[in-house]
Amino acid sequence: MDLYEQNIYNRIQRFVPENSAKEAFQLWREKPFRFVVSKARATKLGDFRKKPSEDLAMITVNENLNPYAFLITFVHEVAHHRVYAKYKNKVLPHGVEWKMAFRELMLPFQKPEIFPANILLALDKYMINPKAASLSDMKLAQALKLYDKVENPLEKSLMHLAEGEKFTLDQKIYQKLEPRRTRIKCVEVKTGRNYLVHKMAMVIPCPD
Repeated sequence: MDLYEQNIYNRIQRFVPENSAKEAFQLWREKPFRFVVSKARATKLGDFRKKPSEDLAMITVNENLNPYAFLITFVHEVAHHRVYAKYKNKVLPHGVEWKMAFRELMLPFQKPEIFPANILLALDKYMINPKAASLSDMKLAQALKLYDKVENPLEKSLMHLAEGEKFTLDQKIYQKLEPRRTRIKCVEVKTGRNYLVHKMAMVIPCPD
């Protein structure tokens, strides 16, 4: 393992469950990509991008995810990478090809040495027919949420705020509007712009 590979391994090892680092690194080693640990983003947990002008694709995963959510997101994006390498843009982003790739890549990680029993149970069911976002599966999202670090004791899940209540997210003030399946329509108070925020997002309620 050269220095560059060691740096990638160390980066992966820092964020995933202890017993999964070697297998997760192997996914990178089999088909390398630029791997970026990103600052927290309210609209997505990770993403995959491939610019025609660049040799390597780029995968990003949010730094604030707990190790189990980080690993699932990492493999989710690697599946996009594998599908793109084979089909380019000729298939749907979360179509049959991606589902098959995601299931195949995720299977070696679905074991009690890596995931706690409650997450593993929800994960096994989710992987039967995985959706575009892992947090769109409420049982899996709730199981993963139990292992999040509590950074601020004032934080609450957006789904537990009343409609019309104001809250702070990413240093901006929003007002909660009506729910839309797994997301909730919110308006940024300063600009009046509407956003869809996942109902499991942790926010800070504004004082009355």
